[in-house]
Amino acid sequence: MKLAQDIKHLFHEIIDFVKEDFNPWAYGWAALFVATLVTVCYGFNGYDKFILPLFYNNTSWYIMPCFYILVWYMVAVPNLLIRREYDKLRDWRFWVKPAAFITLMSVAISYRIPRDWFRFNELTNTDTAFLRTCWVYFDGIVLVVLPLAIYKYLFDRKIKGVYGLCSNKQYLNVYLTALLCLLPFVAAASFLPDFQSYYPRFRPDYMEGALGMPMWGVTAVFETSYGLDFITTEVFFRGAMVIGLAAILGPRAVLPMAVFYCTVHFGKPCLESISAIFGGYTLGILANRTRHIWGGVCAHLGIAFMMEIMGLIHLFARI
Repeated sequence: MKLAQDIKHLFHEIIDFVKEDFNPWAYGWAALFVATLVTVCYGFNGYDKFILPLFYNNTSWYIMPCFYILVWYMVAVPNLLIRREYDKLRDWRFWVKPAAFITLMSVAISYRIPRDWFRFNELTNTDTAFLRTCWVYFDGIVLVVLPLAIYKYLFDRKIKGVYGLCSNKQYLNVYLTALLCLLPFVAAASFLPDFQSYYPRFRPDYMEGALGMPMWGVTAVFETSYGLDFITTEVFFRGAMVIGLAAILGPRAVLPMAVFYCTVHFGKPCLESISAIFGGYTLGILANRTRHIWGGVCAHLGIAFMMEIMGLIHLFARI
């Protein structure tokens, strides 16, 4: 009975938010803007022409933050202008805090790992490859979550927890139930060739013996790093960019976050980038309403690990 009530309340939370926040002109502009970006990226091969080369000429670490900041403000500013919420535009924090947060995340996802990182005389090539692979997923904790936690402790003490990582677990039972409902669909999808060619993201048979660890050891270390990457995503996008900006923008923080979240997926399949808009928007609503990010954490970690486990099962069945 409680589960049914919580599901009903959760849907009402989402519907009520949309009713209160929706403005046809503001949402229309955001839709036109993101549709243009997606068209340029995928329809005109813009990602391969303009973005991908930045990662090879070592300019991505400062150009991509400028791009992401522009994307966020191109949605946030018209959104406030259309609604005539000029007081938010006059708040200096609107021009400083989001830009600082976006710069932090953008640098973390845009820099290239130097080739000599993790290369020591004592390490084998397998050891080095394993460390670099794990660092790719773990670096967000060091470069994003830790700085955000320090900032929150110094300047945002009124916010409970670390931007949504808190003891409030409202609707957690709904999120876990939804994951259980998805399990048979993920299991069925795992038999498809495309699924098995992409998952698992880590091949323990290639890394067995790295740092002297058995196969189960390297798998456990990698999957932990892999999971922490999703926590970084939620702490930043739904935590810092929604909950962290609530004092400045309130519910107006959700829409620009969703568009920004879409552009971070550029380079992945087009359908994934488009779905990120709706997924990011929905998770942003939940973060705004509940002041925690457990919905996104459950969704990301649950689905990711279900796919990894299914992929590992099929992998070990083949080798």
